[in-house]
Amino acid sequence: ELPRDFHYCALGYSRPKRAPMVSFSTSTSVSSVSQLLAIPTCLWYATGYLLSLEGARYLQAQLPLKGPVDAWLGMRMCANFENVYGEGLGVGIKTSSSCTFLPRRALVKVLKFRAYCAKSPLVSQEMWSQRTNWRERDSDIEYSGGLH
Repeated sequence: ELPRDFHYCALGYSRPKRAPMVSFSTSTSVSSVSQLLAIPTCLWYATGYLLSLEGARYLQAQLPLKGPVDAWLGMRMCANFENVYGEGLGVGIKTSSSCTFLPRRALVKVLKFRAYCAKSPLVSQEMWSQRTNWRERDSDIEYSGGLH
C-alpha cells in the first residue's frame, strides 16, 4: 500500500492523540482508501521507520537540523499542512483525531515531505522505569510501546 514515491513511513511513533491522521486513496479511485496507512500531521519518537533514498535527499536539502531529529522530522510533517488544507483539517487548531480524507489531487499539492505512518504503531519502545512512570501521566499522547 505504501506509495512508490514515499519519502518516510513511521512504523513506531508517538503523537498527540488529537493530531489529525489523514486518510488517502491508494489509487485514483476514492473507494480504495488505505486501511493500514495514514498521513500524519504530527509525530514524535522515531522508534522505527522506513526512509527512501529520495526521502533522504529531501531531508538533506532541509538541513541544518534544528533540535532532536525525531522532533525535526515531526516539524517537516507539520509543514506539509501550513496551507489552506491544513486550516481546513484544523492542524494545530482543532482537537480532532479522526481520520480526514484528502483527494489525491490535493495530496500532490500538499505533501512536500511525503510522510506516511502505520495507522496503528507496529514497533514498540520500552517505556517503563522504576523511578518514574511519567508517560502514564501524559494521557494526551499516544505511544507506540505498552505501559508496564
